[in-house]
Amino acid sequence: MANFAERLDLALTKRGFTGAQVAFALTEAGIPITRAYVSQLRTGKQTNPTLQVLRALASCLQVSVGWLVGDDYLESGAAEDLQLRAATIGLAASGLSESSLSVLRGVVELARKAEGLPDEPEPSSDIPDAAAPLSGPQRRALGRRLHGLRLAAELSVEQVETAIGRGAAAIPAVEEGRIAPAPITVERLLTVYGVASPPIREYVLSLARGEREAAWYDAQSVPVWLATTYALEQRATLIRTFHTQFVPPLLQTEEYARAAVTVAGPATLGQPTVDEALALVLARQEALARDSGVVVWAVIDESVLLRSIVGRHVQLRQLEMLMDHAKRPNVSLHVVPMDDPAYVPRTGPFTLWRFAEAFESDIACAHGIEGDELIIDTATVEAYHQAFTKLSVTTTTREETFEVLNFHRERLSRSLGK
Repeated sequence: MANFAERLDLALTKRGFTGAQVAFALTEAGIPITRAYVSQLRTGKQTNPTLQVLRALASCLQVSVGWLVGDDYLESGAAEDLQLRAATIGLAASGLSESSLSVLRGVVELARKAEGLPDEPEPSSDIPDAAAPLSGPQRRALGRRLHGLRLAAELSVEQVETAIGRGAAAIPAVEEGRIAPAPITVERLLTVYGVASPPIREYVLSLARGEREAAWYDAQSVPVWLATTYALEQRATLIRTFHTQFVPPLLQTEEYARAAVTVAGPATLGQPTVDEALALVLARQEALARDSGVVVWAVIDESVLLRSIVGRHVQLRQLEMLMDHAKRPNVSLHVVPMDDPAYVPRTGPFTLWRFAEAFESDIACAHGIEGDELIIDTATVEAYHQAFTKLSVTTTTREETFEVLNFHRERLSRSLGK
């Protein structure tokens, strides 16, 4: 993490925080760290903070994680690998005497000159301004979400104010969107409300920090777990998804989507009616359609093409839509054959997201009966990756996908007398 220690020191100095104050604030927010650990991060003696700690530090100091880790010096995806290798060298230098470190710095300078690289960039003496006050829509969206979380935790305003300390935040004013709490206060509120999932916490905090505008999925009617999955999807640069029962929602026609919501039940999207659940599917498709940079890699079981949840005319239009999607350069569609499949994972539908940020790990999502389970454990996410990789090398190729889709389209056409 280029210049992390220097930037942390700069941010602490400029914001007027001591290490003890930051350690206390993060511990109160549910991320226990010590003053000594903050001091070690500040001096470079510790170089491997978790992403959760990085985000909490950024939240407390009102800077972005990217700025804190020196991400403005990363220019491409390849930089991530270079950064890791450089970090390895840095760790190897740990414990060397000052004279040895001076020799090492001289070697690095000579190597950079030999390769025609500019001098090593100095840490910026500037720090981003503290976050500007949230806009009205941001305050109201944050307030609605915090209000819903408090109610879900079955806590009264008085109980919350007692838990975080009276005067720490005017809960009614926050929930009504009249004032914006400090991000570190939101961290503490999430802990009081029992929100432990890092992706869900980050979804709420990204709004509290003013890092994004209020979005359609911030509506109070959208459950927080579902809003988090939509927010992750919007940020992803690569979406890998496997479906065993229905056409993936991102690739559904409106008529097919209505039928899929009807047979699965609108409650699976946290909605009381089919129309309200359908509106979420369509909003999700529209939002993703505006982002031409995201790549969708979808694998479906062939039984999806045979399952009759709609009339034949609607099923035919869905097949034609899939063929149109498969022609798009940013969509890779594949089918697990019904006859003699080479590999079928022992799981239900799932999705994997990859993000542009070099410091952010992939996240997996298991689509369950009553909701989505977000998975960040590295070993478990890797298991999902391996399953998807096995699927990808044993399913239809791009050309074979068109053949399968066309076969089923002609089958339906014949049954309709076309």
